[in-house]
Amino acid sequence: MNLKHRITVSFLFISMAAFCQLPSLLKNKDTDSTGASGTDSASKKQSKDVVDFFIGGGFVFGPSDNGDKIQYGASREFAVGMGYARMLFKWNAIGIDAYYKSTGYYLTQDSSKILPNTNLHNSEKISFDNLGGLIFDRFYFGKVFFDGGFYTDWVMVSKHVTNDYYTVANVNGGSSTHSVDRQLVFLNDYNYGLTFRFGKVNGVVLYFNYRLTNVFTKGTTQGTDMYYNLPLPPYVIGLVIGTF
Repeated sequence: MNLKHRITVSFLFISMAAFCQLPSLLKNKDTDSTGASGTDSASKKQSKDVVDFFIGGGFVFGPSDNGDKIQYGASREFAVGMGYARMLFKWNAIGIDAYYKSTGYYLTQDSSKILPNTNLHNSEKISFDNLGGLIFDRFYFGKVFFDGGFYTDWVMVSKHVTNDYYTVANVNGGSSTHSVDRQLVFLNDYNYGLTFRFGKVNGVVLYFNYRLTNVFTKGTTQGTDMYYNLPLPPYVIGLVIGTF
């Protein structure tokens, strides 16, 4: 297992372990070590700190060209993360989140496809495994909140994955072929954008991401600007559950 996969697995275990502590964190939030209500100065100070844990996912949507049309509904992402916010006022907090995010763009298989080539398959996708960070400003309205912020992602692993199935065995005697190309040279290593969230405090939250960068680099081994004008959809909408 290489270093990037170790980082990914470690981050997932840490996030899931923290998420499993959610009930005890919520129970202890308003009580001190003796079980009394937190009304002293230490408890008041602690109440200014908000710890975020979240897990969930969403679906990709938005415009794409004929050369890189995606399958809507199949193209999706998974995210898990944690963070910290500081209450400035009773109704406002600022904070940061760190997360792992996996996004897959499933490509439509027709004669117009050129990403990353014109070969057709039973299924094909471009996917990213990202570590990212988010800076946000959050507003509370009773039991619900709204926040917005700026995120940036580092692409740890990029993959081009294809699957082909045969009614007659191929020359090697196989009934299917699964192919994975990693660390794609025509994709950016970093992406950034805007994110917005709305939902219930310590509950289910709707989120929306808008990627501001093009996922493709201008220069590739196949030729300059080969993919740069193919706008993979920049939007993701989904649901996460966690503490906020």
